[in-house]
Amino acid sequence: MSRWQQMSPFEQYVNPEIGELIRRVGLDKTFVRGEGCYLYDEEGRDYLDFLGAYGALPFGHSPDELLAELASFQHTREPIFVQPSSLAASGLLAQRLLAIAPGQYRSVTFQNSGAETVEAALKACLIKTGRKRILSTYHSFHGKTLGALSVTGSDKYQAGFQAPLPGFDFVDYGDIQALEAQLQQYPGAYAAVIVEPVQGEGGINLPPADYLRQVRAACDRSGTLLIIDEVQTGLGRTGTLFASAGVQADCLLLAKALGGGVMPIGACLLSENAYSADFQNKHSSTFGGNTLACRIGLKVLDLLHERQGLLDNVRENGRYLLEQLKALAARHASFIKEVRGAGYLIGIEFQLDRSHYPQFHGGFTGIMGEQESLVPVLASYLLNVEGIRVAPTLNGANVMRVEPPLIAGRAECERFIQALARTLQWVEDGRTGTLLAHLLDAEPSPAGPAGQARHTVNFSEPVAENHFAFVLHPLELSNYAEFDESLSHYSQSSLHLLEQRLNPLLDPFFVSTVTLTSPATGRKVTGDFIMVPRSAAQLAAMPVEESCAVIGQAIDMARQRGATLVGLGGHTSIVTGGGMRLLDKGVALTTGNSYTLLTAVEAACRAVRMTGRRMQDMRVAVVGATGSIGSAIARLIVAQAGQVTLVGNPKSARFNTPRFASVINQLVAYSAQATAAPGSVLAHIAQRLDGQDSASLGSLLLTENGRHTALRWSNDVQQSLVDADLVLIATNSAERFISADDIAADAILCDISRPANVSQDIAIRRPDVLVLDGGIVEMPGDARLGSRYGIPDDLAYACMAETMMLALEGLSRHTSLGLDLSNDDLELVQALSSRHGFKLAGFRSFDKALDPVAWQRYAERFNLATAEPI
Repeated sequence: MSRWQQMSPFEQYVNPEIGELIRRVGLDKTFVRGEGCYLYDEEGRDYLDFLGAYGALPFGHSPDELLAELASFQHTREPIFVQPSSLAASGLLAQRLLAIAPGQYRSVTFQNSGAETVEAALKACLIKTGRKRILSTYHSFHGKTLGALSVTGSDKYQAGFQAPLPGFDFVDYGDIQALEAQLQQYPGAYAAVIVEPVQGEGGINLPPADYLRQVRAACDRSGTLLIIDEVQTGLGRTGTLFASAGVQADCLLLAKALGGGVMPIGACLLSENAYSADFQNKHSSTFGGNTLACRIGLKVLDLLHERQGLLDNVRENGRYLLEQLKALAARHASFIKEVRGAGYLIGIEFQLDRSHYPQFHGGFTGIMGEQESLVPVLASYLLNVEGIRVAPTLNGANVMRVEPPLIAGRAECERFIQALARTLQWVEDGRTGTLLAHLLDAEPSPAGPAGQARHTVNFSEPVAENHFAFVLHPLELSNYAEFDESLSHYSQSSLHLLEQRLNPLLDPFFVSTVTLTSPATGRKVTGDFIMVPRSAAQLAAMPVEESCAVIGQAIDMARQRGATLVGLGGHTSIVTGGGMRLLDKGVALTTGNSYTLLTAVEAACRAVRMTGRRMQDMRVAVVGATGSIGSAIARLIVAQAGQVTLVGNPKSARFNTPRFASVINQLVAYSAQATAAPGSVLAHIAQRLDGQDSASLGSLLLTENGRHTALRWSNDVQQSLVDADLVLIATNSAERFISADDIAADAILCDISRPANVSQDIAIRRPDVLVLDGGIVEMPGDARLGSRYGIPDDLAYACMAETMMLALEGLSRHTSLGLDLSNDDLELVQALSSRHGFKLAGFRSFDKALDPVAWQRYAERFNLATAEPI
């Protein structure tokens, strides 16, 4: 197990999902000490904390005065939990809060968190007014308990929890007309409006200057109570003690800073309008208002009062931070949309996509921007490389939150600005390889190309007609560096780390668009290529439901763009049962398997013919013969070859016999209708079929299996390869398991599997062996794939081509699905390929055009080899 894969106790026993996420992006630091604005890891490295526990650290980590207050309990022995009694510390803290609050309030009820404080306010307003509705704002955040979640304006956190509960409504934040219209639409219905002076988790959103006063006036006109949630902004965060100063709330909510970073505590201040005996009698908390938390709260208020220059510092340095960050935003205006905030609550909103970069440089940085995963990666880079701690906002993942402790000075602000400036330059330059290097044991990437054309395809616009899509996934590690050349200096191990660590964090994405015209009909079609960022091994290891879900997401993207036909490439076909598990997607599907096997058989037979040999004299092994493509290859190859061995997966050997029986029965049935070459396996079967029923012959062929029989079956891959002159490989394995030591002299191997199964060392160690890439074809006209998929962009994989030819024919129906490909589909695709101008490309080997010298060296081993061009 790699070091990055080692799970912490937090991930194992507390929150496996969040634990895995922060581990993958490198935010899983274990801090052993905190002092002031700094955290320290086990190695003693310091980190400037500009996240500040989401505003809960007014005096930084481990403030001496608050730790001393905690320690004092060891000596005073003042009781902490003594409900019900006259709670002295609770009363004193309430008195102090009422004295400094911006407005007139009747009482304070204490809770243990911000979310509990919101719950208390909602209950107070509902019971006071007798009304049943609550009005909140979109993009707000008020907590994750059920009531607080119901007033949180984000589907992301509500889904699955039956939230919002009935009676909770939302309007746009900052839009006073929308709020007034909602209150007027339901007169006398709303118990309260709840609003934040600054939306924190929603993306550090500031309302228009007079918004809170206007909300207060609208509430007064409708007889609605006003809850102002200052859980994050209260007690100095914006440079004033209260961000809502000048506006009388009916419920004023405080939490985070009130605990001074050492104790959880929340306070709900109730005005006379919100106060009721019913609420006071019915609402209570075992831990709310406990002595320890309230003594800390009192000390926090003391410190805020004693440190007269603290809020001046927040205002002055907050303005400086805003100025410097806005200057950086102007320098990088192409991907920073806005910098906004007040005091020490600042948000940097990113707006980045691939159009910022040349086509093959910085692509993954652009995709992270499109999928709102850029800010977590930047936070990881700042933490691990620059020693700065920030984070995204919860509801707006494209916003970087800057929220230092109130004690942060100019020096800390300067350190943050300089580190961020360096980081933003890597984003500007598209240096994905630099931004990810710390996660992948790699070196930073060099500067990218200058002056190259930018991405221009807009995938957000729907296509009106004649549109298809093809879903694929990375086949080789080299695909990542092909797509984003800033990764080209990465080692294989670093690319493998990228695949393991970051792929699961990305959603499917559009890559390119191809345009084709049929030479036969003139019909023009367009097609999108959609990447599922999972390797074959990752797709195979996922639970079927999860793999189908992520592939289904890609199909949904295709359908929304206007595709009426979607092709499934590589393992996206295999893990979906040849597409059968996705028939409910409302779009026609094809695996492309029919044309894949047709071109593979054509390439193999051409190579045999060009060496002067006859197929009837060849011993052929079909590796993967129990699968969809392999079984259909067997059906075609037995009509030409003199001996065929069906090779199954040795890992499932004890389950393979029924499948071998099924394939053999298909061959027997096929012999009754197909034309077989003299001396071929199929001719032998047809001869034996004369005079007996097909079921009996199928059973006989299964049982008489032997080394010298015309049709054999085996789970021994190695022995089958040794005995074969021609090997066709079509498996669902993601490994290169066929090595140089396994192969007979002078053999031809045609590898159709994607990822490939044939080891690359064969090219060096076995010059007597010819390895061909199966399923690579030429497209009609001057069509180009528009990106790099491991082959030249004027060629296509046969599975892609099958999707294209069906679209050119105007056929939007399921094709080549399931485990057993139909003869009708094979005949249809064979005809369409000829009609629309698709043909087998010249021989290719290990993702490159076959070297003529290598071909000549191989062909010279046979006396009757032809000079036919390759």
